[in-house]
Amino acid sequence: MIKRLTLTTVLVLLTLGGAATARGDDLEDQTIPGKWIKPMVPENAPEPQYPDYDKDNPLDRARDQVWAGQYRRALVTLESVESAKPIDVALIRGEAQLVLGRYDQALATLSDPAVADDPAVQTLRARVQTAQGDYTGASATLAKVIQKYPQRWEPHYLLGQCLEQLGDIGGALTAYKWFVTEPHDYLAQWRKDPKLFDNAADAVVLGRAVDRWATLSLAYQDQERLHDIVLGMFVRAYDLIDRDYWPAHVDAAEYFLLHDNTAAAQTELKQSLNSNPFDIRSWKLIGQMQLDAYNFDGVDQAVAKIRGVDPNSIDADLLEARNLLLQRVPQLALDPLERVLARQPHNIEALGLEAGAYALLLQDGKSADILRQVDAIDPNNALAYLEVADQLAAMRQYPRAAAMYQIAVKRAPWWSAPRNGLGLLDTQSGDEASARSVLESAHVLDPFNARTTNYLRLLDMMDQFASKESAHFIVRYDARQDPIIPEYFSDYLESVYPAVCGAYQYEPKVKTFIEVFPTHDAFSVRTTGGPWIATVGASTGRIIALVAPRKGERTMGPFNWSQVLRHEFTHTVTLGATDNRIAHWFTEGLAVQQEHSPLRWEWVPMLYSAVTKHELFQMDSLTWAFIRPRRPIDRQLAYAESSWICQFVEQRYGHGTILAMLDQFRQGRTQEEVFENALHRTQSEFFTEFESWCEKQVAGWGYDEASSAKYQLLRDRGEELIQAHEYARAVPIFEQIAGLRPVDMLPHQRLAGLYMNAAVRDLKKAAEQLDILAAVELNNNMYTKGAARMYRQVGDLDKASARALKAVYIDPYDTDAHRLLLDLYEKLGNTSGAARETRVIGELEHWQENATDSDSAHAATQAD
Repeated sequence: MIKRLTLTTVLVLLTLGGAATARGDDLEDQTIPGKWIKPMVPENAPEPQYPDYDKDNPLDRARDQVWAGQYRRALVTLESVESAKPIDVALIRGEAQLVLGRYDQALATLSDPAVADDPAVQTLRARVQTAQGDYTGASATLAKVIQKYPQRWEPHYLLGQCLEQLGDIGGALTAYKWFVTEPHDYLAQWRKDPKLFDNAADAVVLGRAVDRWATLSLAYQDQERLHDIVLGMFVRAYDLIDRDYWPAHVDAAEYFLLHDNTAAAQTELKQSLNSNPFDIRSWKLIGQMQLDAYNFDGVDQAVAKIRGVDPNSIDADLLEARNLLLQRVPQLALDPLERVLARQPHNIEALGLEAGAYALLLQDGKSADILRQVDAIDPNNALAYLEVADQLAAMRQYPRAAAMYQIAVKRAPWWSAPRNGLGLLDTQSGDEASARSVLESAHVLDPFNARTTNYLRLLDMMDQFASKESAHFIVRYDARQDPIIPEYFSDYLESVYPAVCGAYQYEPKVKTFIEVFPTHDAFSVRTTGGPWIATVGASTGRIIALVAPRKGERTMGPFNWSQVLRHEFTHTVTLGATDNRIAHWFTEGLAVQQEHSPLRWEWVPMLYSAVTKHELFQMDSLTWAFIRPRRPIDRQLAYAESSWICQFVEQRYGHGTILAMLDQFRQGRTQEEVFENALHRTQSEFFTEFESWCEKQVAGWGYDEASSAKYQLLRDRGEELIQAHEYARAVPIFEQIAGLRPVDMLPHQRLAGLYMNAAVRDLKKAAEQLDILAAVELNNNMYTKGAARMYRQVGDLDKASARALKAVYIDPYDTDAHRLLLDLYEKLGNTSGAARETRVIGELEHWQENATDSDSAHAATQAD
C-alpha cells in the first residue's frame, strides 16, 4: 500500500522552513468554497492608517496608499509631492499605473531620463511589458538589468517567467537555476539557516524561483522536502520577517491552489484581502476557486472587483471566459476571448480557451487552426492543449480530451497538471490501469496534490474489491463490509437492461461498471475527487458509483438501491446515446421518469408553490439549479421540474420526440436548436405550454385556499375521532381527505392504520394503503414490509413476495426482511429464491458476528 503525502497541516508544522512532511492514509478533507467572498471594505474606502512618521509626508502616504490598494488616491497624493527623489516618485507612480492598467502612462513614467537607468525602474518597466504581453521586450530589459546588476534577485526570477511564456524552457531553467548554484546558492543557505534571510520580499522571490526550478528540473522527485521548504519561505516571510507583508499570503495561496488545497488557499487570501482589498492577484485566485465550486456569481464578483481596479483587465476577461465556458455557453465565451486577443494576439491562455470553445461547439476545424497558431508561436507549448483538454473533459468528451492531454504530457513532462487531468479522465471512463500509471507519475512530480492523492488512495482501496460479472455489467464491491451486494445487484440490473436501453434505442458499447463503496467519502472521491457529494449514486458514463445502502456512521443509511441504479443506468444510456452532449436537466428528467415512482410527497407543496407563484426555473437556468442551487429547495425543484418536462413532452408530443431530442443533442445542437428542430417550438413557446400543463396538474391537488380550509376541518375531525377510539367513524373522514388531497401522505398513513384496527379490519385495503406509501418511500422499508404481511394474511402471496423483495432492496442488511421473504418463497414453492434467502441470512448472521466497526455493524431486530 502506497503512503501518500499530504499538505493539510503544513502551515502549523512549518515555521522556519525545516519541518517534517505531514503524512497520513486518510482521504484528504478539502473544503469547497461557497459564497464566502465578501468585500472587506467598500470601494470608497477611508484612508489607510499611517504611521506617525509619514502622516505629513505625501510621498510616504502615496506609498502606503499603493500598499493598501488605493491606487488612484496614490496618484492624486503624488501631485502634492514637492521635494523627493525622482526615482521614489517614479516607482510609486509606475506601480499604481501598472495595476490600474495604464500601461502607456507607466512606460512614460519609467522612461523619464532622470530615472530610466535605475535597476528598480527597469525591473518595473519589464513588469509593465509583461502585463502588455511583450515578453520579448521584457526579456531584453531584464537581461540588461542582470548584466549590469547581477546580484539583484527579482530580475532573474522575472526573466525566467518571461522565457517560460516564450516557450524557452531551457532558458527559463537557467534563470531560475541562478538561485540554487554556487557561488551563492541561496537554497543551500536557507536550508542551513533561514534566519539569514531578513527581507520578506526576497524570501518570496526565492520561494517562487526555487519552486519553478524544482518543477522544471524535476528536483521535486528526488527532494520531497523541497515542498516544505518552498512553502516555508512564504510562511516565514509573513509570519516571522514582516507580518505586514501581505503579498506572501497571495503566493502561499497560489502555491496551495497548485496542489488542490483549496481550504488553505482560502485562509491565505482572507489575510491578503484584509490588507489590500483590491489586489488583483488575490481576486484572480478567488475567481479560480469559485470556478472550481461552480459558483458563477462568485466568479462574476471576482471579475467585477478586478475591473473595479483595471476596467480593461486581461485577467478579468479570461476569468469571464472561463466562467461562460463552465456554464456551457462557449459561444458567449468567445467575446471576452476576442477582446484579449485584440490586445494580445499571442496570448497563449486566450488562444487555448478559444480553441476549447470551438471544440465544444464541434467546430474542430477552427479549433485545430487556433492550435496551429499556437504551435507557430511556441512549437512546444503545452498550455493551450491542456486548456482544450480540460474543456472537453468537463463535457465528458473522453477520447477527444485524452488526445489533448497526451500532447500536453508529452510536451511538458515536468508538469503534473496534464497528468492529473488525464489520470482523472481515465478513472471516470473506467480505465483504472491507465489511471494508476498516469496518476503515479503525477504523484511523483507533485506528491502534495490533494486530488491526485485521494484518487490514488481510492485505487488502492479498489484493488481489494471483489467483482461479479454478468452479460452487461461488472459489479465491484468490498466483500468484507458488503457481502450481500453480489446476491441481488447483477440479477436486478440485467432485468431492467432491455427496458432502459429499449426506451432510448441505445445499448452501451462496453459493460457498465457498478462500484459500491463502503463509505460515503470514498464514493465522493470516486465521483468528484473530493470527500463530499450530497447524494448516494452518480454516473460518469461507463462508471456508476454507489455508496453502500446500509446504516453506518460513514454511509448515508439504507436506500432503495434498485431505484437508484435504474436512475443512474438511465444516465449511462442517455449519455452514451448523445455522446455525452445531453443537457443536464434532460438526462436527470429522463432518469427520474425511469424510476417509475409516483410524485414524492415532499415535492408536492414545493411544486404547487412554484407553479402557482410562477417560480419554475426557465429553461436556460434549469441545469444550473442542479449544479449551483441558490436556495435549499432548488436542487429538488430542478429534479421535479425536469421530470415533469419529460413527462409533458412524452404526453404532448410522443416518445418519438424524446428520441429526436436525444439525436439533436448528439449532433451538438444548442438547447434552443433542439427545441426548434425536435418540437418546432422556441424555448419560450414551449415553456408557456409547459406552464399551462403544470397549472392543470396542480389544480386537483387540494392546496388552494378553499380546499386547504376544508382539509384542515376534516383533519381535525378525523384526529378527534381517532383520539376518541371511534375508528370506524374516522375511516370515511380520512377517505374524504384522501380524495380531496390525493398527493398527501397523511390520509394514507391514517387509513392504513385504521384498516388494520380490529374495529375496522379490512386487511386488503390496509395493504393497498401501505402500497401507496411504500411506492414513494426510498429510505425506509417499514411500509413495504407492512404491505407484504398484509397481502400474506389475505392470501395474495405473489403480491406479498414482490413487496418483501422490495423491502430487501430498500435495506439489504435487514435480516427481518430476508426472513419475511424466505417465508413467502417457501409458501410459494420458490426453491431457488428460498435457497438464496437461506444463504443470505447465514451470511448476514456471520457478518454481524464478525463486524468490527460501526459502519459494518447494522442489524435490524424487528420481529416478524
